[in-house]
Amino acid sequence: MIELNIDWQGLYAAFQTNTAEYKCFLDLESGKVLKLGPGDPEHEKVKSQPGAFRTVEVVPSRIQYQWVSEFVKSIEHESIKSRMEAAINGKGAFRRFKDILLTLPDERRRWFEFRDRRMRVRVTEWIKENGITPTNEPTWGDEMDSSEFAAETAAATEAVASIVRKATTDGSLSDEQAQKISVALLEAFQMIPR
Repeated sequence: MIELNIDWQGLYAAFQTNTAEYKCFLDLESGKVLKLGPGDPEHEKVKSQPGAFRTVEVVPSRIQYQWVSEFVKSIEHESIKSRMEAAINGKGAFRRFKDILLTLPDERRRWFEFRDRRMRVRVTEWIKENGITPTNEPTWGDEMDSSEFAAETAAATEAVASIVRKATTDGSLSDEQAQKISVALLEAFQMIPR
């Protein structure tokens, strides 16, 4: 067993670094997380001392899909649950899932909280799987949750604003079309029954 004072926030962030250009490693001496981009000279240090670092991989998509499936099963509103169940089947499931969440702020917030809890469990499991005994308690940095939620909210707001701008600036929108768009938006945001 390796006893280590772990950079929990850095490790949590590393598990979510979902880009091929960056690789993350846990330094088994310092407990710090290295996030290395292409051409970073630190790659040589990692390669020359393979036992001194553990590669941090993102959570595999099959596990993330399990999380999505568990979350969908926990949705109480039957019409939302049905939409989500249909969305998460087949190719493009994650994109459809996220697209629906953009229209449901309460469920989106609940999803981020759900995923955050699962991610924290996954990080602590990974520590154990790698024979590491933490000498410090996890400090997760809850501010990451709120900033991520704020970013998603801003993206959703801009997406809807963009659609409305496109629909209203060309002058070809009739009152009937405007009404149809309004109804579609209100339904998407569940402000009127279907």
